[in-house]
Amino acid sequence: MKHAQLGSLNATLPPIEEDLAVRIDRLFERCPHLHGFTVLDRSLVPGGARVAALERGLFVAGIGIYPEVDPAHCERIYDEISVALLDFMLQRPEAREVLRGRTFARAFH
Repeated sequence: MKHAQLGSLNATLPPIEEDLAVRIDRLFERCPHLHGFTVLDRSLVPGGARVAALERGLFVAGIGIYPEVDPAHCERIYDEISVALLDFMLQRPEAREVLRGRTFARAFH
């Protein structure tokens, strides 16, 4: 979904949610193989799960990538997610609470 569509659907969102929607939209545009991911608190990360550590006890887990890509490309996607979310948290101190427990998906069916 393009930002213009998000803006019209979410016209009453608080500014931090609008900022997050724009950032996530850009992330999905940069990573066409990325289909979704979840941000979890450290206490909710299942043992043995592959996760990308963020700061402040948050982790990115359940990353959906399709079609399958080589390991180097997969790492670049992990890095893109991490950088986008870390940048959001650095610029918005309240972002940790906004991100915790959220799942982001390219499309919901």
